[in-house]
Amino acid sequence: MIISEARKTHLMDYLNQNGHKPIKIQYGNAWFISPMRQEKTPSFKVHLSRNVWYDFGSGEGGNLIDLVMKLHHTSFRETIDIIGGNSFSPVNYIQSCPADESGKIKIDRIQSLRNPVLIQYLKSRAIALPFAQLFLKEAFYTVHDRKYFALAFKNDKDGYELRNTFFKTGSSPKYFTTIPGADNSILNVFEGFMDFLSCCTHYNKIPRFRTIVLNSLSFLPRIETELQQTNEVNLFLDNDPAGMAASQKIVSKCDQVKDWAPVIYPDHKDFNEFLMNVR
Repeated sequence: MIISEARKTHLMDYLNQNGHKPIKIQYGNAWFISPMRQEKTPSFKVHLSRNVWYDFGSGEGGNLIDLVMKLHHTSFRETIDIIGGNSFSPVNYIQSCPADESGKIKIDRIQSLRNPVLIQYLKSRAIALPFAQLFLKEAFYTVHDRKYFALAFKNDKDGYELRNTFFKTGSSPKYFTTIPGADNSILNVFEGFMDFLSCCTHYNKIPRFRTIVLNSLSFLPRIETELQQTNEVNLFLDNDPAGMAASQKIVSKCDQVKDWAPVIYPDHKDFNEFLMNVR
């Protein structure tokens, strides 16, 4: 299979061929139990007209090639071969289920963090409130005509990562977040903002070096050139297969990158889980 054909293959065809059936299809989106983990509530969404996926459980997304690479931990070439090795019976999902713009997240209002429910959620994650209030806001937003509120962490393109006790999502555009520091000779890289705030809480200070919070591992390639050009890089990714694979890849390319996950929280999934256990 050539690359152009792989890109045209619909996610729904691939998922169906591999035994993944949608739990529901509405508003132009198909919802699945995530193929990447065991769960009871579907958190894996396929946008039918755009043919892209987003996993609310991990905060990652992309096209079919990205999904197959993540599921099988394969190279790009191997991934194309896997997609080509499936026989599909294509269905016009776009025509059968037209997109509905009401499914988009609409930010209605952003304000300072003061909601007791969100503050209690931060407390349950062992995050010190003074650090949270420096970097987080409180967002009120609408999806499918329903109102919600959540912690809001702004990215460099003015989108927001949204979190509360029950779920995590994000508004468009999605991107990483840069936090300026007093010293740019060293760069800290965190996978998510909870890990960054966990680091601040654990050491009881804000890092003096510039920090990038990826908000999704999919943005790591976007900063690879910057990593290579920085004198020293401190990496704080998750201790899961995706995070460890990403860390190993970056460390193999850049001698100046130090992977702190196996040093600080070797027995925990991420910095936040470590913080919650030590406290």
